[in-house]
Amino acid sequence: MPEFQPNLTEVELLRGPLRLSVCPGLGGAITQLSIDGIDLLRPWDGTDSVRRTGCFVLAPFSNRVGDAAFEHDGQRYPLRSLSVEHPLPIHGVAWKRAWTITEQSPTSLCLTLTHRPEGEGVLDWPFAFELEHQIKLDDDGVALQLTLRNIDNRSMPAGLGWHPYFLRQDACWLRFGASSVWRNDPRNLPSQKTPIPTEWDFSTEAPLQEPGLDNCFVGRTGPVTIHWPNEGMQLTMHPSEALDHLVVFTPPAEMGFFAVEPVSHANNALCMDDPTVNGIRTLDPGETMQVSCRFSIARA
Repeated sequence: MPEFQPNLTEVELLRGPLRLSVCPGLGGAITQLSIDGIDLLRPWDGTDSVRRTGCFVLAPFSNRVGDAAFEHDGQRYPLRSLSVEHPLPIHGVAWKRAWTITEQSPTSLCLTLTHRPEGEGVLDWPFAFELEHQIKLDDDGVALQLTLRNIDNRSMPAGLGWHPYFLRQDACWLRFGASSVWRNDPRNLPSQKTPIPTEWDFSTEAPLQEPGLDNCFVGRTGPVTIHWPNEGMQLTMHPSEALDHLVVFTPPAEMGFFAVEPVSHANNALCMDDPTVNGIRTLDPGETMQVSCRFSIARA
């Protein structure tokens, strides 16, 4: 599938020293988050690739779908990949669509997106839905809220999350609590849920280093803290309770970024024996799913 040609116009929110920019036409992505001129998210490189932005929405599912198809209510639904960089369907639909601004103020933004499974869009996602993304700056940082509504006449499986890319900087420390982690097979799909090994344990603050992670942690409780000691900055993510999975991606340090993604379900949960046990929600017609995540930003 050819990449869509987006409108690359940005919208900027300001509150005191905090600056946040969004590109509605490029997957509704956050393209900058900085305080006093210090970038916290990886700043967008200005290209038409949403994967080069700072943060995008994951909906109506997170990460990969291993069989490029899933079953729901006794029917099998094929999916196509929307990314030339990934052979499997990944990250849902929202990051590959232009969003519409429905409300705007100097410190807040509301973006919406409607998907209808028409034509080839059936292979993107077979159910109709509406998404609303609220972004607000306040004295503490950034408040994000996602609402997904099933507007189909059938029930649909659903998952939500965010995919922020954080800057490594010269030194970076990470802390989060979880109960277990999925080990991956050669296709980078979860194959075995195990206790968290020592080298992947960030239950107490530890330097990020290069753990080589692209794994989903299960049973996240409490906040996620990212600390840049040289910059004297700390960002604390407070995901809502439903976002009890955490995908952590740590490419080589020379890449200059890492990802810590609060999500509602395990990677490939749509294809697991029991998707519900692994975080997938089933939304009846007209039913909504809502999640939130706060980024609290402070001088450390």
